[in-house]
Amino acid sequence: MSRRVFLAGSAATAAAVAATFERPQSAAAAGPVLPDPPASGIARAQIFDNQVPDRSVYAGLVYFVWGASSLAQPAGAVSCGYLPAFRDYDRTHTLAWFQANHPDWVVYQADRTTPAYEFGNTTYLPIDFTNPAVRTYYYDTYVQPLVDAGYPVVGFDNVGTFNGYGNCGHFDAAGTWVQQFSGERVDDTWAAAVLDWLGYLAGRLHAAGVGIAANLTWNASVKTADMLQAVGLVDVYVDEQGFTAHRVANYNDQAWQDKFDFVRQVAPGTAYVSINQTATADLADASTAQVDWVIANYLLYRERRSMLALCGDQQYHVFLDRPELHTDIGSPTAAPSVDAGGARVRSYTGGLAVVNPSSTQTTTTALPAGTWTDLHGTTFTGQIVLPPNSGTALAGPS
Repeated sequence: MSRRVFLAGSAATAAAVAATFERPQSAAAAGPVLPDPPASGIARAQIFDNQVPDRSVYAGLVYFVWGASSLAQPAGAVSCGYLPAFRDYDRTHTLAWFQANHPDWVVYQADRTTPAYEFGNTTYLPIDFTNPAVRTYYYDTYVQPLVDAGYPVVGFDNVGTFNGYGNCGHFDAAGTWVQQFSGERVDDTWAAAVLDWLGYLAGRLHAAGVGIAANLTWNASVKTADMLQAVGLVDVYVDEQGFTAHRVANYNDQAWQDKFDFVRQVAPGTAYVSINQTATADLADASTAQVDWVIANYLLYRERRSMLALCGDQQYHVFLDRPELHTDIGSPTAAPSVDAGGARVRSYTGGLAVVNPSSTQTTTTALPAGTWTDLHGTTFTGQIVLPPNSGTALAGPS
């Protein structure tokens, strides 16, 4: 989990809720039960549900629950179990415990002293996921109980195809250093190991009729080819960076184009969850401009199984709502395109999505005949002018 502690998802919790959900008996033969959102409107994802006392509040709105603490969900909402991808999820297994019991399982940074902690979180130790014994332990201890409880999908958090935490190697049972990775962020050996690990998890889960989801981290250090392979291994691609550059600002210019091109490449074939965090702690305080930006981008890239999560800065665990999230301009009638004014546009059966990803240029988009209405009731005829780094959805024409 990104700088947070998630308490649900233990074997005890899974066993306690197993009776509330029954996977189809033919799941293994028919394949995993995956999200199936409608073709129009905004299909949402819920990011953790352990602070949602009445999950019926998102019935008909949410189609995927990442880190579900309960299998009892409204119809159509698929529960996803949660696990950290590269760490031991038992907080009693301290560094001292590993040094006494499994000294060859801990992965260290280049100094050969500091474990390769994620986000500086020293609670959960990084383990050598290339080690067959570690793989067996991890799967049997953490994954299998979620499968046994009936989770239709199991999700793995913070999967980076770049070496973001300086993983270098481990000591063997005799105390000899084993160099595995360079420690640099761009490291083909690391990427290959991560892809192999995902393939192992996917293979075992799919054999059990269970889907796999992963929060695959996108940033300037990734290689597109590695990300494409990672997405190809999972059933649900969770993207915590979304189009708000991981909370405080919107993507723009070439960074926006790179992200948009990637999403458009994978969205047609993969269930895709875009998590967009605003510059405010509470979504209720977010600017209408940033909310409109998120929704316009969603409608611009949306495919049949694309889902959206919108929240304040790390405002997970609770259900959030805003009027803009109930926008429904129908289903897409064309692929996204660039208009004469430089904006990105996409036609829908009941409207139009318009995005200006430039950080410096204003765009002017010519509108078809009639009156068009934005998310806040403002009407436009003839054209719409968007300031830099903005977007909107228009209903119409009338």
